[in-house]
Amino acid sequence: MPVFKKSMFFSECDRCHVRFHIGEGGVCERCKRILCENHLHGSLLRRIQVSFGAPVICVACRSGRGTTPNVGGPRS
Repeated sequence: MPVFKKSMFFSECDRCHVRFHIGEGGVCERCKRILCENHLHGSLLRRIQVSFGAPVICVACRSGRGTTPNVGGPRS
């Protein structure tokens, strides 16, 4: 009897449209996009940093190319 089973739930990356297991990607805290591991973390070092408490911010938002959602409406 297997104790750990692979997830049967999938999601699709908002950036590259690749299907991935839920546990392999995540949601960026800034732009709120669902992203695969490559577009969310970008490297093994960043993934380790996130596992030790660094904020989950995608590669595009960290580099300044990310789009932030318009939460409060248009500014006057």
